[in-house]
Amino acid sequence: MTASKLLPDLLAFEPGWMTIALFSQRDCEYCEEVRENYLRPLVRSRRPRIAVAEFELSGTRRIRDWTGRGPTEAEFARQQKARFAPTLMFFGPAGEVLAEPIIGLSRDFFGAYLEQRIQAASKVIG
Repeated sequence: MTASKLLPDLLAFEPGWMTIALFSQRDCEYCEEVRENYLRPLVRSRRPRIAVAEFELSGTRRIRDWTGRGPTEAEFARQQKARFAPTLMFFGPAGEVLAEPIIGLSRDFFGAYLEQRIQAASKVIG
């Protein structure tokens, strides 16, 4: 997988927005499936008030988190307790967890799990 296949590493800071964060690893076929079959279509749908970001569990790129600090992707993953790839986490504009994470890929139910978490997160942020 090349870096150009990664989703943005931007977190939503605006009130009422959520960030769906994919924690992934290079050459992870399950991560690729989540990215291409679920998250890219979500981005293309331009669903209101949802940002989608991707962070590599062992990534060395610096990001800007909600505190304004610049941890590496790996440091950010550890802070969020993301240990397995793929993991999807749902965050509010101040970094608060809005819904239970989705860990791994269950092909039969992943779309339903994702929609369920988005709905739950939306209720929390209004």
